[in-house]
Amino acid sequence: MTQSYGGQQQPGGQYPDSGGLPQAPGYGSMPQAPQEFSSGPIPRPGVATTAAVLAFVQAGLTTITTLLMWVGLFGSGGDFEALPLILTIAQTIGIVLLIMGGVQVLGGKSRNLLIAGAALELAICVTWLLQFAMAESEGIDLLEDLKAGGIAIAIGFAVMPALIIFMSVSRQTSEYLRSRRR
Repeated sequence: MTQSYGGQQQPGGQYPDSGGLPQAPGYGSMPQAPQEFSSGPIPRPGVATTAAVLAFVQAGLTTITTLLMWVGLFGSGGDFEALPLILTIAQTIGIVLLIMGGVQVLGGKSRNLLIAGAALELAICVTWLLQFAMAESEGIDLLEDLKAGGIAIAIGFAVMPALIIFMSVSRQTSEYLRSRRR
C-alpha cells in the first residue's frame, strides 16, 4: 500500500526529510533548536580556524626575523645591547605562544595563549615602529627611505596579530569554545 501526502515516496516506502514517516501536505519538519540548546559541541567556525592559521603564518614570519636577530646577536662577539636582546627573546616567546595558542583554538580548548601571543606581537611591532621612527637619518635620502621602509614593515607585521585578536574574541569563536567546555 503506497500513501502519498504531497511528498514523493522514495524506494523502501521512505519519505524525504520525514524520518520515514509520511507528512501532511503543507507542513515541513520541525525547526532545529538553537546551538546553545543543543546537546553537543558546535563545529569549529571559519573565524576560529582563520585566527589559528594566521597565528601559524605570523609565527613563521616572526621565526625568520628572529633567527636573523639571534645570528646578529651571536655574531656581535658577545657584546649584547639590552633592547635587541630583549626584543629577540620576546619574539621567541611570541612564536611559541602563537603556535601553542593556534593549536589550542583548533582543538577547542582555549584562546588565552593565542591572544597573549598576538598581544605580545603587537607590543613588539610598536617597539620596532618607535625604533624606526626615532632613528636619526641626518637628512640622507637613503636613510630616510630605510626609515620609512622599517616603519611600513612594522605596521605590516602588526596587521595579522590585530586580526588574530579580533577573530579570537568574536562571537562565533566564543560560542565554539564555550560549547567545547560542556
